[in-house]
Amino acid sequence: MKIIKGILITLVILAVIITVIGFLSPRHVHVERSMTIKAPVEIVHAQINNLKNWNNWSPWYKMDTAMKMEYNTIAEGAGASFKWESKNKNVGSGDLTITSSTKDSIVTAMNFMENGTATGKFVFTKADSPKDSLRSGTKVTWTMESDMGMNPIGRIFGLFMDKMVGKDFEKGLAGIKDVAEATPTGPKKYRGYEVVEMDSPEIIFIGKKDSISRNKISEFYQKNLPAVFEAVKKEKLQPAIPFPSGLFFKWDTVNKITVMAAVMAVKGDSKTKVKGFETFVVPAGKTLNIKYFGGYNGIGPAHEAMDDYINEKGFIKRTPVREEYVTDPMTEKDSTKWLTNVIYPVK
Repeated sequence: MKIIKGILITLVILAVIITVIGFLSPRHVHVERSMTIKAPVEIVHAQINNLKNWNNWSPWYKMDTAMKMEYNTIAEGAGASFKWESKNKNVGSGDLTITSSTKDSIVTAMNFMENGTATGKFVFTKADSPKDSLRSGTKVTWTMESDMGMNPIGRIFGLFMDKMVGKDFEKGLAGIKDVAEATPTGPKKYRGYEVVEMDSPEIIFIGKKDSISRNKISEFYQKNLPAVFEAVKKEKLQPAIPFPSGLFFKWDTVNKITVMAAVMAVKGDSKTKVKGFETFVVPAGKTLNIKYFGGYNGIGPAHEAMDDYINEKGFIKRTPVREEYVTDPMTEKDSTKWLTNVIYPVK
């Protein structure tokens, strides 16, 4: 009886100790791991935002590739979810839902059934990679927050959560890194713009040329483009490009003067003439092209991007530089939707 009594007392003492330790342990558990990935944020983001991509890198999927997966009808972003069932005790069963998705972060609600619930979060921050200008880096921080409640056993279990789950986070981030860095990136951008090389045909323009102050460009267009349009229409010339253009022969940054022409492209040749206006023949050859969206006063960086590209590639700039005003501001009031083709002839 003394032995049994001693065992019971010991068990009671252990229970008291466990209870005390449990209640003294933190109720809230935080796990966090970070990794820098040499890939643009949009590539990294896509691996997490589309739940079907998780099988590419998830450490739990690698533990049991035969687990049962069931996705809802939302492909990606907020509202996308999946359920899983696994016979592997380290994977178990549960469900996960993306509750918030922005370009900077993705938040998930995770339900591990008998093992409780947690909130996961992926935060993306830019990390430039000076050794590889073609691939900007992305720092990914993966966190998990969980409330262990009032159960002392659960709280004690929470003390080991960082060590156990943290290793899985490290494996998962390493998996994302492998997949993202192996994903081909798009063309390099210059000041945010993609430069496209093209072989352009000869183009005939009719218009008015002058040397004007740069702050008078808008006024110059307003005065001359309608007149050019009416003159071309009167001569019954067919347009080669269905929108007006500007030809720039000189851009004086010191005196803020430009030599330019307000023009319309027509079907014809060097002998095509319109009374009161000049004929400009832009020869066939290689051109560099940028699509710029926005108000005309903000087009400067697109031209600076052209200079960057020309200097990097070793091209020689020719004239005239051309701007094609695709969008009519009279019909589209939102200037962010105005498209201007910026075109540089080079050799």
